[in-house]
Amino acid sequence: MCMSYSERTQVLLTRSQRDKVERLAAEAKRSVGQVIRDAIDAYNQPDANRRREGLDALMALNAPVGDWEDLEREIIDGAAG
Repeated sequence: MCMSYSERTQVLLTRSQRDKVERLAAEAKRSVGQVIRDAIDAYNQPDANRRREGLDALMALNAPVGDWEDLEREIIDGAAG
């Protein structure tokens, strides 16, 4: 798909950020610009924002978390009951 871009934006990245974007672009066989545009689009999706806000709220609780095996067993037992 060919899109017409009309706005240029300069963004300064750390060397680490640039390396990550370049690696992602190479793996996806896309340009660095396309990877950044895709990230902006994904960031602005309403569902992504709700998930991000929910995760932030959960992390703010700083609740203790048990072992995965115990949690999985509780989930399975709860679904069966």
